[in-house]
Amino acid sequence: MAVIAVLGLAAALALPRASSIAPAAADAAAADIASAMRFAQREAIRTGIYQLVSVNPMTQTLKVYRTTDKGDVLATHPVDKRDYEISFANNAMPRATIVSSVFTYQAGASANFTAFGPDGNPVKPKPDKLPGQTPGTLLGPKDAPPLNEEGKVTIRYGDVERVVRVTPVTGRVTF
Repeated sequence: MAVIAVLGLAAALALPRASSIAPAAADAAAADIASAMRFAQREAIRTGIYQLVSVNPMTQTLKVYRTTDKGDVLATHPVDKRDYEISFANNAMPRATIVSSVFTYQAGASANFTAFGPDGNPVKPKPDKLPGQTPGTLLGPKDAPPLNEEGKVTIRYGDVERVVRVTPVTGRVTF
C-alpha cells in the first residue's frame, strides 16, 4: 500500500511538469520552422537565386532548397553545415508534428511550399513552360504568382498548437 501511495504521489507531481513542457516544445518547433523560412528569404536576397521551402505534413519534413538543371539542391544549414532538412518524425523522443502547411497564391493554387525570390518576396515556383529554358529552373518574378493570403504552417505538441505565418508581399515570418 505504501509503495502504491508513493508512486501515486510521484505521478501526481510529474504530470504538471510534463504538461508544462508542451508550450516550450511547440515554441521551439515553430522557431525552427520560422528560422528556416527566414534563412531561405535571406539566402535568396544574398545570392539572387530563388530559394524554396517545402513543409510536408505527410512526411513530417521541412527542407530548404533550390532547383537547378540537375534537380533539387538542398541548402547548407548555416550552423551545422549539413543539408538544410528537418525531420519531425525521426526522433525517439516525442516531437512536435506538422499539422498543415498551406500557401495560397494569386493564381488560385495552394501548395505546401513557397519560394522566396531575389527581392525576398514569397512566390509560387513554377516549372519552366517556355521553350528554350533549362528544365527545373524557375520563371521570373513577373511570371511567378505571389501569395494571395498569409501562408500558414501549423504545428502541434501535445494539445498546444503554434502557427508560423508568412505575409504576402513582404514575406515577413512570424509565429
